Amino acid sequence: MEKKSSLNNGHDSVKPYKPVQFEEDMSVKSPLKKHDTKEDIQARIKASESEGYEKGYAAGYDKGIKDGEKETALKIKRLEGIIRELEGFKRRRINELMPLIIDLSLEIAKKVVHKEIELDRNIVMYVAQDAVKKIEEGEENVVIKVNPLDYEVIIANINLLKEQSGLKDISVEPQSTISPGGCYIETRTGEIDARIEEQIKEVQDVIGTATDREV
Repeated sequence: MEKKSSLNNGHDSVKPYKPVQFEEDMSVKSPLKKHDTKEDIQARIKASESEGYEKGYAAGYDKGIKDGEKETALKIKRLEGIIRELEGFKRRRINELMPLIIDLSLEIAKKVVHKEIELDRNIVMYVAQDAVKKIEEGEENVVIKVNPLDYEVIIANINLLKEQSGLKDISVEPQSTISPGGCYIETRTGEIDARIEEQIKEVQDVIGTATDREV
């Protein structure tokens, strides 16, 4: 009996060999050609490297810009916080120092006023002229009390005071308890306190009301 070769077994199932077809790399824009020279190949490689570098640089640049913007935003936010803290600190310090500033200003004002009184003895006359304007109508007789240093000034100008105030009788009394420059007027219906200390106190009260604090 003739034997069949094992190579013929399953002949129908044997498929002819076909070379594997690789897909062309779409990223390669300039594939090598059969007739490319060494210089052409090097030029294509250099162009590919350059393109890759430019893409990488652009991506890195964009990332750097975004990172820089985030960092800048954080710094601006932090700076705004510092500014708010400084403003709060400034307000607190002003509130703490305001009474001291007011007291110091008033002390300076007092010294300036007293110095002016020493240099100009006629200041008491200006104070008295302003004070008699506050006397109620119908009053005819008043007593003006002044410091002994100011007594002669008021006596010398008594007629001027009568003329300006319309008063018929003005008595002048020296009193050491009244500081130079000021006066204290007594009338039938009340008193007018025009002492320098009282006028400064009025200024303190006005400042205290304006700043909502006790001076």
